[in-house]
Amino acid sequence: MEPINIKEEVYKCSKCGLCQSVCPIFIATKNEMYLARGRYNILNNHFINKKPLSKKFIKELDMCLNCNACKNFCPSSIDSAKIFTILKSKYKRDFLPFWFKYKLILLFHSIKKIFIKDKLYEIKVKKNNNYEPAKIADIVYFQGCFNRYINPSDKNAALNLLKQNGYNVIKILNNCCGLPYLSDGQFKNFEKNANNIIKSIPNNVKYIVTSCDSCYQTLFDIFKNTNYKLVRLEDLIVLIKSSQNAVFHKPFSLEKYTGLLPVINKKGYCSLAENFFMFKNPKISKKIANSIFYNKEDIEGKTIVTSCNLTKWGIYESCKIKGINAEFISLAEYNAK
Repeated sequence: MEPINIKEEVYKCSKCGLCQSVCPIFIATKNEMYLARGRYNILNNHFINKKPLSKKFIKELDMCLNCNACKNFCPSSIDSAKIFTILKSKYKRDFLPFWFKYKLILLFHSIKKIFIKDKLYEIKVKKNNNYEPAKIADIVYFQGCFNRYINPSDKNAALNLLKQNGYNVIKILNNCCGLPYLSDGQFKNFEKNANNIIKSIPNNVKYIVTSCDSCYQTLFDIFKNTNYKLVRLEDLIVLIKSSQNAVFHKPFSLEKYTGLLPVINKKGYCSLAENFFMFKNPKISKKIANSIFYNKEDIEGKTIVTSCNLTKWGIYESCKIKGINAEFISLAEYNAK
């Protein structure tokens, strides 16, 4: 994460209150403490009057979806999510850091899927080893945590599509992209994880391919100064036209969507899982799911397609809260099917 001067950024805030109209957490809770403007008032007091930051303020730095809605609406383009993450790295000290808790969550789901039938764990696409295409390029496929522990269907779909389109997958990386570390402000662990990823890549590959936009966004800075080219799956293969019943949920990590599926995002918010908010704050997550996510009439019976596996997870959980019956699949699964 590139460094910023928090003091200078906070001074840019004009207290206009535009963030109030777009912050999902404020919309759900009406608590000014969770709003960027409210936090900047506290930080200003900290910088000007040398007032120490309270334990409550530090603890509630996690009350941010990292969706960038406030940044996109801010006249001064203040990057609140980055500010709060840097503050977490400096002040927040948990007995059990979140990245460790997240590993326990993944382990819980990997055990749960053995005994419990759940739509989240459905294998919609099986791996096909019969393709013998002409080799376009040697590539490494980065599968990410969700695919490895919860639903390998997206990985199967991605591998099928890559082989079918002539790419030679010589290695599948099982590493975590490092987003849990960033979410918790654990920059040293993030850098250590990034170095391990780079060391595990063979020298002769042309592309590092991911089918998850959160992984892509997290890995982008890691690979930008290397000889490897990080790409999304859809950058290498031709995606099919949409069916009548399928709609696309654009994750906030995807800056621009150029696909053929109609976009369903009415309010543009990310899913709760995309930055792990759902696991850190389950009670408020339910409030947010009821206040900002899709209504039943919007997506009941539809196929919800997304290009981020954490988004798929978050939409699924939020729709389960609201009793909405829909199919949730990744972009790779949709095209492979």
